[in-house]
Amino acid sequence: MKPSICWLAASLACASASVREPTCAAPAGRVEIQQVQIGWQRQDPLPQGDPRAPTRDAREAETLAKDLLVQCRKGGQMEVLQDRYSDVPAGSVVVGPRANVPFKSAALCLQKNECALVRSEVAFHVLKRIG
Repeated sequence: MKPSICWLAASLACASASVREPTCAAPAGRVEIQQVQIGWQRQDPLPQGDPRAPTRDAREAETLAKDLLVQCRKGGQMEVLQDRYSDVPAGSVVVGPRANVPFKSAALCLQKNECALVRSEVAFHVLKRIG
């Protein structure tokens, strides 16, 4: 019975673990990634009732982002996830050492087709390296 309890404890620990950026000893020089941005606030004010304004709080955003990370890791199509959930337009972005994005270090550490979740000051970013 002890192995079952250990497995359960480890599973719960992983499920409730905080969001951490991947780290690596030798980051790539340049990568192409797709992202789904799940925000809970915006830096620029939007008119009241604007459909682009996130209506979720940080906890709801984190729950959704973690679910999307699982879908990404299972091979979900990022284009579909972007169109349905992202606060930013669908597409890809090239990230290099001079990029000014909150997920730069995580993006440069991803392997091709690897997914990650990064928290910035205003959003969660589900990332997938495609090139």
